[in-house]
Amino acid sequence: MKKNKAHELRRRLLFTLMILAVYMAGRSLLLYNVDTAAYQLEEQNSENIMISMISGDRYQYTVFALGIMPYITSTLIMWIFMAVKGAEFRSRLSPQKTERLILVLMILTAVAFALSRADGLIFRQSWLPREALEAIAVLEMTIGAILIYKMANLNKEYGAGGQTPIILVNILDNLVSTIQKFTWRELSMPLVLCLVMAVVILVMENRIIRIPVQRVSIHNAYADKSYIAFKLDPIGVMPVMFAVSFFMLPQLAVRFLLSLYEGNSTLQHVSERLDLTDVAGVAVYLGIIFTLNVLFSFIMLMPGEMAEQLQKGGDSIVGIYAGRKTKRYLRRKVLALSVSSGCVLCLLMGISLGMSLKGEISSELALFPATAMILTGISCTLYREVKTYRRFDSYSFFI
Repeated sequence: MKKNKAHELRRRLLFTLMILAVYMAGRSLLLYNVDTAAYQLEEQNSENIMISMISGDRYQYTVFALGIMPYITSTLIMWIFMAVKGAEFRSRLSPQKTERLILVLMILTAVAFALSRADGLIFRQSWLPREALEAIAVLEMTIGAILIYKMANLNKEYGAGGQTPIILVNILDNLVSTIQKFTWRELSMPLVLCLVMAVVILVMENRIIRIPVQRVSIHNAYADKSYIAFKLDPIGVMPVMFAVSFFMLPQLAVRFLLSLYEGNSTLQHVSERLDLTDVAGVAVYLGIIFTLNVLFSFIMLMPGEMAEQLQKGGDSIVGIYAGRKTKRYLRRKVLALSVSSGCVLCLLMGISLGMSLKGEISSELALFPATAMILTGISCTLYREVKTYRRFDSYSFFI
């Protein structure tokens, strides 16, 4: 019995380790003819720092340079599309068709990101023209993004955590690389901010708001113990991760327009302002985090459909009439939680970014606390999943 107790958990963890080993091997594959020596001398800008939070490739010259970002972005677009279409559309869409649509969106997103990335690559001298080298790099990065998508899906089915272990490895790699570049005196304030943010996220992740529900189908001692549970941060740190992708979209659009209208002063000004070293760029980034937090909360929790399900089952929230009043109550509750948690996320991020704007900390350390927030949130998610598999193993004898 003891021998088989952790069988399911052990099998999944071993599969995840295998996926991570393949991923780390892919990160060591360089793009064709790229000049790696030139990147060692190049200073990191805020955009590269943001990308490395998710992709883990600080200089973006490997086959896996795009990391998990195209997958995250395409999933987000699909979520928004399905939320706009409504429950009837979602009921007609099979999981297989949904995955195919996400794959198509992911390839298109990967090509867009790869085109932007290839434009800034530094190549060694070659008999091939630069346009051909960029085309090869785009193809390699797109194939790398597809492989990461496949690995994430395989890990979701046979491993633990889905795509989160890949993000976790990237964040840890980014943290180690950043720490090595600074003295402990320079790191003291960012580390304090990291600790504060980690504690706040831990509290928000584990604090549950319970809404008591009257179940008509339960007539025992557990009837009074039924409830709807919401976390203080309904969707965790997802907005901080997705904000990286969304912040890049206007930058990609401006770059594309600049390629069409070279020398346009207005576009040049917008391009310079859309950076985390500028107040306007910081304001846009924080606005994206807040908006995504509210938007994701309604997409993921679906308070309207939750109210309809309660009414169909004959259940109701204690003290609230079923139907419209329940729907209005749940929407207000989700809105209140999403707005309050969004304000907390923006405040935490705004402190470090504001200190960077004032020159109190390096621009490379401005997003250091953000990695701590994401790391804490992902660790909580992985812990809950591992705990679930341990419970499954405990009852596997009866199953």
